[in-house]
Amino acid sequence: MEEHYDKTKSPQKSNRLKKIFKITGFFFIGLFTLILISAIGLRIYFESNKAEIVAKINTQINDNILGEVKIGDIGYKLLIGFPNFTVVLNQVELKDSLFPIHKRTLLKAKEIEVRLNVLSLLKKEVNIHKIVINDATIDLFKDINGNSNSNIFKLKKKKTKSDTPTSIDEVILKNVTFISDNQKGNKLFYFEIESLISEIKFTDEGWTTDLYLKTLAKSLAFNTQKGSFIKDKNLSGNLSVTFSKGQNLISVVADNLDIGDDRFIIKAHFNIGKTNSLFDIDIKTKILWQNASNLLSNNISSKLNRFGTKAPLEVSCFIKGDMSVKGDPEIVVNAVIKDDELKTTYGSVTNCSFNGKFTNNYENGLGCNDANSAILITDFKGEFKEIPINIPSGIINNLKKPVATGKFNSEYDLVKLDNFINEEFINFSGGTAKVNLDFKFDIVDFKLNKPQFTGAIIIKNANLFLKPKNVNFEKTDIELYFTEQALLIKKIKFQNKVNTVFMEGKVDNFLNLYYDAPEKMNVKWKIYSPYLDVKQIVGVLSYHYDAAPSKQNNQSSDQLQEVLRKSQVSLDLKVDKLTYKKMIANNFKANIIMAKNGLYVNNVSIQGSTGSSMKIDANVIPQGKSLILKANLKLKDGNISRFLASFNNFGIKSFTPNGIKGNLTLTTSLSGILNKERDLVPNSITGKVIFHIKDGALSNFAPIIKIGKIAFSNRDVKNVTFSDLAGNATINGSLINVKDLKVTSNVLNIDANGMYSLSNNGTSLAVKIPLRNPKDDYKIADINERNALRYKGMVVNLMVVDGDNGQTKIKLGKPKEEPKKEKRKE
Repeated sequence: MEEHYDKTKSPQKSNRLKKIFKITGFFFIGLFTLILISAIGLRIYFESNKAEIVAKINTQINDNILGEVKIGDIGYKLLIGFPNFTVVLNQVELKDSLFPIHKRTLLKAKEIEVRLNVLSLLKKEVNIHKIVINDATIDLFKDINGNSNSNIFKLKKKKTKSDTPTSIDEVILKNVTFISDNQKGNKLFYFEIESLISEIKFTDEGWTTDLYLKTLAKSLAFNTQKGSFIKDKNLSGNLSVTFSKGQNLISVVADNLDIGDDRFIIKAHFNIGKTNSLFDIDIKTKILWQNASNLLSNNISSKLNRFGTKAPLEVSCFIKGDMSVKGDPEIVVNAVIKDDELKTTYGSVTNCSFNGKFTNNYENGLGCNDANSAILITDFKGEFKEIPINIPSGIINNLKKPVATGKFNSEYDLVKLDNFINEEFINFSGGTAKVNLDFKFDIVDFKLNKPQFTGAIIIKNANLFLKPKNVNFEKTDIELYFTEQALLIKKIKFQNKVNTVFMEGKVDNFLNLYYDAPEKMNVKWKIYSPYLDVKQIVGVLSYHYDAAPSKQNNQSSDQLQEVLRKSQVSLDLKVDKLTYKKMIANNFKANIIMAKNGLYVNNVSIQGSTGSSMKIDANVIPQGKSLILKANLKLKDGNISRFLASFNNFGIKSFTPNGIKGNLTLTTSLSGILNKERDLVPNSITGKVIFHIKDGALSNFAPIIKIGKIAFSNRDVKNVTFSDLAGNATINGSLINVKDLKVTSNVLNIDANGMYSLSNNGTSLAVKIPLRNPKDDYKIADINERNALRYKGMVVNLMVVDGDNGQTKIKLGKPKEEPKKEKRKE
């Protein structure tokens, strides 16, 4: 039974499906036929009413514009936009009424598709719902006199009840060049639009659209004299655009707009009222420094390209201006850099973090321009050549003539300064520095120029080697305080071998003279030392040196060396104990001037350990690797043995300083040469000497022993004590011209004059010796009586002359008298 039912059911079901497919097929065929017939009908209708439709379109256009429209041809696209009716306008040109003046066509299009509402069209009304513009140029122009080709639309009449509203629901641009050339405002916007699709929704307040854009920006110049933003960059993305009729305001929002290789979030507003052309654009992105710089106008990017980072930055940019006003809009850029490497014209700053801001309207009312532009930096931290940098706040103001101001802090080991300072000048091996400065300096070609500082630099336990002087300083403390009026140098303590020196100094007008006139700089020092070895320190005080050239371009190091070469230093020096070889002095005081051309020592006052005193005026002048010494010296009751040893016995080899003792009173004016070891060069001294020795003794004094062998073999000439020894001589290298030498002793009295040669060439010294024994002369109190007895009795005349092997010899006789010149007969 069931099998019979299934057999009868299957044919019925199959027939029903066939009927359904057949009906469906007929429906679609009928629908297609209807569409085809409708399209053909619309085509026939268009061809039959073409003139009227064209007239309607022209009327609608011309009723709304002031100018001229040229349409080369009008066609119809079959089935495109069905059920609406698509009209194609070919070779369209739109010109405003001022075209004869500015010669700029507003619109030139190869093809414009206009989609019309069919029902309206059948009522012989033109209602445009969609426009597609292909291969066109839209050129908005305003010349320097304000003549514009965009003032083409007529004022709208008040609507009547019979007016049929026309609303364009969709606009599409394909291969359209858009130009907005405002010569009066120096603005040029130029885009090559590959595709723009906009579906428009109208409201009582205006309209909104979600717009897709793909274009190439040839120019976005808010000031053509400064260059274009996003020049030659591709733009693509979706934008939400809203127009408010009440405010005459277009608002744009783009959450994902690609510009070049980077994605942006953009919010913008454009006023399009007749009296209001204000606009603002807010941009946010994360972008590489170089990419961001390349999106900006040339006047900005040319500066930013000198710098760079490795990682992307968080950047926001706000642009605000007036389309109708000439000049730059206001631009504010904020950027955040974290743990990055910053490239600069001086090198790279590593581990760098800071917040940066650029504005071209730093002070309201001064305009948006380079002179009123500024770069503000906060919380700057990084390392430059291993030196940590901390700038809590800084600003570079006036990009036309940039001036940087701010605060600079740092703490570092001094050995890291070797990365900055010429190694042929100073080399650090220990110590720390702490820097807290307020700075101000010009920026010329993106390099620091004439930095000005106020604040302090504190140096602790510095070990350094001053190579030009070949001097090491150990455990040196320095405090530098920069003020607007002067540089104050406090609490300097340095140790050099056995020397310990404490210093305080001041340089008036330091910052100005440092760069502009170092030769006028006068460094005033107050120096105290408990112990000072002159031989070790004289090389340091001699200021002149020839520094080796830098192996690398180091402007700051070279500038410092130049200042040291040219500046003058005044020292008020006080030393508790001073030594020079075997000479020891207490309570040493002096004023020393160190200048480029030498070292000048004035008003030297020295107290000896045994009550002696010395006053000196001297100068040391560099000559090659040697020093020229000139000195005026007054010594009272000084130890003659130590004095002669200090000056290498003046080159005399016939006796040693140990062979003579006594208290020396000396007045002399001498010149000599110090070698690179700061020892007196033999036979280099010239000058005058007047001396007087009291309470002296001669032990194994060779000249006296020689005389004793000839004339006083029975007297102890090896041990001579004398109450008075005085002389007057001039020195010229190896020759000593003894004008008056008088020795009064317990063994013999001697008078001498003539020439004594240190080089055993030219000695001719006349010696007069009374033979009487002066042993008891010291008992005679009356000086005149004592002098009268001096030459009583026989007097021996001897000559000291050159001998063999650098020794002198003594012979009897007087010096030969030179023949008298005859008087000339008149």
